[in-house]
Order: sequence, then C-alpha cells, then structure tokens
Amino acid sequence: MFDLSLYKPTYVENWIEEIYQANGILTPADMDIERIAEVFGGKVVDTKAKSHVRWEDDEDNFFVIFLNNALDELSKRSDFHHELCHPLQHVGNQERIPEAFKELQERQARTFQLYASIPFFMLRKLPIPQYENEAIDVLSKEFRVPYELVAERLHQIKRRLLQVRLDIQFSTYIQEEERKINGEMIPYKFND
Repeated sequence: MFDLSLYKPTYVENWIEEIYQANGILTPADMDIERIAEVFGGKVVDTKAKSHVRWEDDEDNFFVIFLNNALDELSKRSDFHHELCHPLQHVGNQERIPEAFKELQERQARTFQLYASIPFFMLRKLPIPQYENEAIDVLSKEFRVPYELVAERLHQIKRRLLQVRLDIQFSTYIQEEERKINGEMIPYKFND
C-alpha cells in the first residue's frame, strides 16, 4: 500500500512500544485488553453504563476501565484503548475542568487510542495489502478493532509519510538554492 520506511514514530508511540515489548506484547494476537490493563497497573470491568475510566492521581497509579457490556468486542477494544490514555497521561477529573481542556484531553486520548490499538512496531511487520479498503479490512481483523479506527490510523500514517517526503523535497530545494548563492555547480537534471 505504501512504503513505511520513512515513518518516524512519535515519543508516545515509542513509549508504548517499549512497554509492550518489555511485557511480551509483540504481535496483535498478544493484545489482550485485560493483560494490557494489568501491564499499565489497572484492570477492566464490564458495566451497563457508558465506557469510562476511574483512577486516583497518586503514586499507586491504579485504575479501572469500565467497558459498556452492550458493545460488540471490536468497539469494547476501541473504547479500552481510548480510556487507557486518561490515567496514563492525564490528571484531574474531567467533570471539573474547563471545556477546552476536556476537549484537548479527548483529542489526546483519540491519538493515543490509534497508537495503542495499532502499534506501528507491529504494523510494519505485517504484509499490508496494496488496496486501501482491503488493507483496512485485513488490519481490522488482525488488530481486532473497528474498520473506522484502522482507516483513521492509516490516514494518520499516510499524512506523516507525505510530510516527511515534502520535508525532504524542501530541504533538497534549500540546499540547491544555497549552492547557487555560493556559486557551486549544480548538476543538470534531465526531465523524462
């Protein structure tokens, strides 16, 4: 589908990778949500309520992720990875913070959800079909997350790859312009 060799994982992606690998979570088949919760210091409980997480801001860092038991398995896994972000990266109670800050935390949790549910270090090892719809379908089954989540993750990766390519082109252009200014010879490029 696309060349992943130029992709540069973010700090958070690298952090997730380190923790997953240190705890034997190496393939999509290893991504049991109860196990992941345990690795990070929490547990998962089913509830009739909307999915949410509760934790105390203390040195214990224990948390409980409550997953709506009416959800299908893929949606539960999606909610789990979203809720996991809050105790790991946020402080305070969302019910008591300004709306703008709550929106920021939700955006951060959505990004974390993409990283944690479809880790790049696992994704890059998989054969990804050439056509996007087929790739999304295959990866949705492999990582056991909703189709829409996979589509968003792949689009995120494609945007970052595009940015890297544009950065390379811009850097090359700047270097050529600097050589021109300094009077250096630039080899002529033939356009086919």
